[in-house]
Amino acid sequence: PHGLRDRPEARNDTRIRRIEILGSWTFIKDEEEDTGEFQFFADGETEPMFTEGVVFLSSGLRVGMALSTICRTIRDWHEENELPKAASTSEMGNKI
Repeated sequence: PHGLRDRPEARNDTRIRRIEILGSWTFIKDEEEDTGEFQFFADGETEPMFTEGVVFLSSGLRVGMALSTICRTIRDWHEENELPKAASTSEMGNKI
């Protein structure tokens, strides 16, 4: 996260172990207010699905906490969306 503070905007893919692209994230920096915002865009979407603000960019701890929070939010969202698929696949397997 430290390098993010040096750039006005950073953008990266958000991935999980299976190399499935869930979406991308950006970090928007407001130098005048010493604030910033992480934004997560689900794959194919143009509006952010999740955002997490950073109150003081000069605090590496707050930047790290915000990044950790949005990562947990993305993980929870992904896991919730995977459960119905896994259940339906499992049900299909039982019927075959």
